[in-house]
Amino acid sequence: MTNNVLTHDVVAKEAAAMLIEESVFVKSINRGREQEFNKDKAGYKVGSQVRIKIPPIPIVTEGKEYNSDDADLNAQEETRILKVDTQKHVSLQFGAAEQTLNLTQFKERFLRPAIQSLATSIDADLLKRAIVTVNNATLIGGSEVSPLAPFGRAREQLARSLTPSAGRIALLSSEFTNGIVDSSGTLFNPNAEIAKQYKEGYVGRARGFDFVESEHIYRQENGLTTGITVSGAGQTGGNLTVGGLTNGDVIKAGQVFTLDEVEMLHPLTRKSYGKPMQFVVLEDVTAGGATATLKIYPEITPDMIGSDKQANANVSASPASGVALVFVGGDDDVIDQALCYTKDAFSAAFAPLKVLAGCEGYTFNTETMALRVQTGGNWVSDYEGTRIDVLYGFETIRGNHAARVGRID
Repeated sequence: MTNNVLTHDVVAKEAAAMLIEESVFVKSINRGREQEFNKDKAGYKVGSQVRIKIPPIPIVTEGKEYNSDDADLNAQEETRILKVDTQKHVSLQFGAAEQTLNLTQFKERFLRPAIQSLATSIDADLLKRAIVTVNNATLIGGSEVSPLAPFGRAREQLARSLTPSAGRIALLSSEFTNGIVDSSGTLFNPNAEIAKQYKEGYVGRARGFDFVESEHIYRQENGLTTGITVSGAGQTGGNLTVGGLTNGDVIKAGQVFTLDEVEMLHPLTRKSYGKPMQFVVLEDVTAGGATATLKIYPEITPDMIGSDKQANANVSASPASGVALVFVGGDDDVIDQALCYTKDAFSAAFAPLKVLAGCEGYTFNTETMALRVQTGGNWVSDYEGTRIDVLYGFETIRGNHAARVGRID
């Protein structure tokens, strides 16, 4: 007689495939770093990490003479830390009765609802963590010539950052989609290959992006945006001290601003585009007095500091003291957003968790996903439970290879 009892390994494999299918954002970003975590098959814990090196933008030296200073600058890589810092799980009914169901019955009655809840939670978490690190932003105006014109501006922003043109995605809510599709529905062109990757939610292609719907997009909530100025001249790097505050003022992660006469440089020629560099606040800040320090992206890196040329220069100059921060949106605005990006702008990794001693289970572990299904009991209380766990991390690798299109109702 054939043994039709469902086992943990079968459930884990189905759960992993379903999780990727249900997670719109997860499957559209780089997950290649999972291979580095997966070298340890015994499992990982919260806090494990890998370093991601970002190649420098090389300086081209004029003439035939070798320039060792330029060579040194060309060797200065940037580093991002991808840490697996989040564990989520969902309970699953997997007792003796459920184990006798066939796989199709079990998937539809128990597994799919559990995975849909887990996938929604993970996708929403990663999308918020991504969006608040993206500095390129544009708002939909009240009198746009074309509903898709803001996405054309987003494409310009990506182009100025030398973002690869292949595989660009615009992720937006169904409500946002309805606001940009005209009555004829002919704004978008189909892309059959991309449509295959998204069983639901694929809208079409326009302005160089494949438009895909997700209901997990984070809405930017602004804090204070007015009266904030640079406090101190000559500031560089990833921290900016600002003034004009009062005790208790809040500036929120994800707020985007520009600074007068701090212009964006072409990454290769180091010539100004004649457009202000946009910066994003990376962490919430509550002022304890008249000044505060903002953690920002990108770092303020002028072409020259004094007589010294800088590696990976991105702006024409440091901001002058007293210059106002000009934010996207106003005080306490809530901004609906679409996220435009390429796969390698962000990186996520799902690391394997080992099955605990005294439990039954299975850890599904490949280069694209790691997931554990585990059953354990409490003999004192005479109770048994099953859970599906994922351990993952996320890091923005090139935030300037993404852009936000916002709408304020």
